[in-house]
Amino acid sequence: MRLISVKKRLEDGKAILSAQIDSQQFGNNQYVYFSYPEKYFDYLSETADPFFAAMLIPAMMTESELEIVPPLSQKILENQSIIQDIFAVWHPGKLSRVKIIANSLITEPGQGKGLNATFFSLGVDSMYSMLKYLPRNEPPPGKELNSLIYMKGLELPLSTYCNGQDKAVVANMMKVADHYNLDLVVGETNIRDVFPLNWEYHYYGPGLGATALSLSNGFSIVFIPSSHSYAFIYHDPSSPLIDGLWSNENTCIFHDGSEKERAEKVADLIVHDPFALGRLRVCVANEGGDYNCGKCWKCVRTMVTLEILGRLKDSESFPGILPKNFNVELRTYNPVSLEYTRENLKLAKRVGHKEMINILSREVRIGSLDILRNGMTVSGFVKDVLLYCYLRLGKKNLPRKMA
Repeated sequence: MRLISVKKRLEDGKAILSAQIDSQQFGNNQYVYFSYPEKYFDYLSETADPFFAAMLIPAMMTESELEIVPPLSQKILENQSIIQDIFAVWHPGKLSRVKIIANSLITEPGQGKGLNATFFSLGVDSMYSMLKYLPRNEPPPGKELNSLIYMKGLELPLSTYCNGQDKAVVANMMKVADHYNLDLVVGETNIRDVFPLNWEYHYYGPGLGATALSLSNGFSIVFIPSSHSYAFIYHDPSSPLIDGLWSNENTCIFHDGSEKERAEKVADLIVHDPFALGRLRVCVANEGGDYNCGKCWKCVRTMVTLEILGRLKDSESFPGILPKNFNVELRTYNPVSLEYTRENLKLAKRVGHKEMINILSREVRIGSLDILRNGMTVSGFVKDVLLYCYLRLGKKNLPRKMA
């Protein structure tokens, strides 16, 4: 793979940063771009940095040497080896280390505007990070938030936005930005169309990092809201192990919010702000639209948190009551969903919600056994349990030192 050139230009009221790439696997003479309203032209960084972030994982997936012709951040070049190590260890047989050839390096920071931003989707994690860094909440010095970033083409590939479903989302985000006196940067990118990788398992961290780097003449800090706490570091492409490694000489990228579990983010900050609570958008069934179905697994787990806190009926963005058999949608047979259910159980115990403690305790136990089964038949699982009991009882009869 080869990154041939990078250019920024003004066209039809838009500020566009584009790159020409050459790749046998993803198409020769392809153009990857990031586009924003014209007023953000000076924010665009005419370097290889954002496109390197977008190309590295596709190169690892296709085992392609990656040549970078335009100037590349020396900091990113130094960090890419660690990034490759992490992804290669996490995904053996799918992602492999590749050689990087950088023809020109950037060693000094450019002229930046010194602003701070966070990615924003109206979801729990991004809402928490936004509230956390509002000047009124007294964040650490230098981390006060100025802007929100919403990028069309990240949540879903750009080519899927054919029904204008993003318009209502952007309108709602604008209300949020206005309410908290923040700027809303709305852009679009085609990286998911050019590189159709598995977004959830391989690409969303690099995709967010690439977007942050495209604006690195404007932002000194960009926050990527976390999905999990430090207690559970999954093989996610956005991780406290990785996100900061995309930083360049101008922009520090922070993986933010891992000091709290998702249920705690709602309980400790979001429910105390009625405006934020009423504008949560978490649904996986809305096809990028501005509503919560109240039935999908992501809606249900958030509604469970609100029910535990006694605030479900106060949230304008969700149905005021949990669906029947909501426990089925907790999907505790999945390790990640099981962890979110454990978080809700912990919250239920914290506030003393007895009904939810009983329901969630049962689901956690069932989910743990499902994961332990790991694809085995019921009869095979029962045999293994009986064998375990037999061997364990036998061990107890052994002398203490031998056991």
